[in-house]
Amino acid sequence: MEGLDLQHRLGSSRLVRLLQEWAQVDGESARQDVAERLSHWLSAFDAVKLDGALQTIESYPSQTKLRGQAVDASAVAQLVNQVKAELTVLITAKVTPPHTPLPSTPRTLLHTLEEDDARAESKYAPHYQRYQSLQKQMENAVGALRVQVRQMLSKGSPALRQLVALDAVMEQMLGAREQKLWTSVPVYLERRLEHWRQHHQQTVATQAGEDDPIRWRQAGGWIAAFQRDMRDMMLAELHQRLQPILGLMEAAQNAGNELNKNSEHSESSESQ
Repeated sequence: MEGLDLQHRLGSSRLVRLLQEWAQVDGESARQDVAERLSHWLSAFDAVKLDGALQTIESYPSQTKLRGQAVDASAVAQLVNQVKAELTVLITAKVTPPHTPLPSTPRTLLHTLEEDDARAESKYAPHYQRYQSLQKQMENAVGALRVQVRQMLSKGSPALRQLVALDAVMEQMLGAREQKLWTSVPVYLERRLEHWRQHHQQTVATQAGEDDPIRWRQAGGWIAAFQRDMRDMMLAELHQRLQPILGLMEAAQNAGNELNKNSEHSESSESQ
């Protein structure tokens, strides 16, 4: 059941939908479903260990009579949104060309440098390096955020403390598999680069026009199109990485709403 649930959540994710669209465009629709392949990384965890952890977590309310403190759900949301915004800025930042010519650079040399930059970006290596760098920054920022959010919820109600403990267990058990999964994602990016390269070459051959490398990186060029896809892919990955944290944030908001509702009900009863 857990494996099916993970497959369902992966199948409905923005990242998997994007990869499936790319596969269909490239004529790969006959291959094994992307969500099914990705879910295999997450379905083979130790059920016995998980069951023991769940039993311990379920006993939390009986182990303590502490009702817990009210969690500042707005502070949790503010922290989550801040980290998300900072990572989004990094992902959507304009790629700086390797060469940064001075204003006094001769036009002929400037043209040569722009061509060199375009040819360099037509290769997969620089894009892969950038993706790896951004993945590392996402991993560090999201990991630290998840710990912070759990700490903020750990002083809350028994139900919130149960959720915090469950999230910590799931992160520990699935972390290594998820990390291996994330390292496999750029493979799809390399295929996408080749897709746009071939599409460009076919267009040039059909129109019998001049192939100017400088136009590759301009609006409407094939490298510009690939960079847009890469940005969409990284944003989708960020969204997927944030899912457990967004679940914790939603739980804090629901707990706050329930606390306010009970408080209003109590005041109403006292006034009567």
